[in-house]
Amino acid sequence: MSREKSYFAAAAEFHDELERTRLREREMDPATIRRLVGLGASQSWRCLEVGAGGGSIVRWLADRVGSTGRVVVIDIDTRFLEDLDLPNVEVRCQDITRNEPESAAYDLVHCRALLMHLADPEAALRRFMGALRPGGSVLVEECDATTWAAVDDSHPLAQTHNATVHRIFEFWRSAGIIDAFLGRPLPQLFSRLGLVDIGNEGVARISRGGEPVGAVHGEDVPAYGRCDAEKRCLDRR
Repeated sequence: MSREKSYFAAAAEFHDELERTRLREREMDPATIRRLVGLGASQSWRCLEVGAGGGSIVRWLADRVGSTGRVVVIDIDTRFLEDLDLPNVEVRCQDITRNEPESAAYDLVHCRALLMHLADPEAALRRFMGALRPGGSVLVEECDATTWAAVDDSHPLAQTHNATVHRIFEFWRSAGIIDAFLGRPLPQLFSRLGLVDIGNEGVARISRGGEPVGAVHGEDVPAYGRCDAEKRCLDRR
């Protein structure tokens, strides 16, 4: 890590942060589950979930892999995971920027809205790759606010809104708080790691003021892939 960075909501009140986490899960879980199914998540898989939030995807994975599979969770904040009393789930209060997962141990590594909070996303991705078994898959889902804009360009405040929002996002990035633009360059980041056959999907949402989705994210940009026996790589579905 080149610099220390703390999670922006680390000091948030329990119920406020839980509500925000549940809101994200409600909006994002359907797409995440679709992608995990597309990657082939199934019985007996060993899965590593990094930054599990409220644990909705952990619960889904635990059911998906069954009694012969296993789901390991790494999170710096496990307050919302204390009710995960499942025999095939292990919760570790750890920091992916400091703690190394087991080498070549997992069929799947997944994270969502995690790398944008890290000072060195590439270092975390290297740890993900090291944790994958040959033939294993990785799914990374991150926000990208590049296309965030007012829907109605004719509104007298549209351009002011666009400029202000992007200045806020740029400030967050330059101040090391959140990189709200990380989703779009993920393929280039994977390429720098020497990965091949990079796959990604961008999903833009249109929302009205006051709708829950607008309070959570702008554009969801996942990248997914697979590790073969000889070379770690990302494969299109």
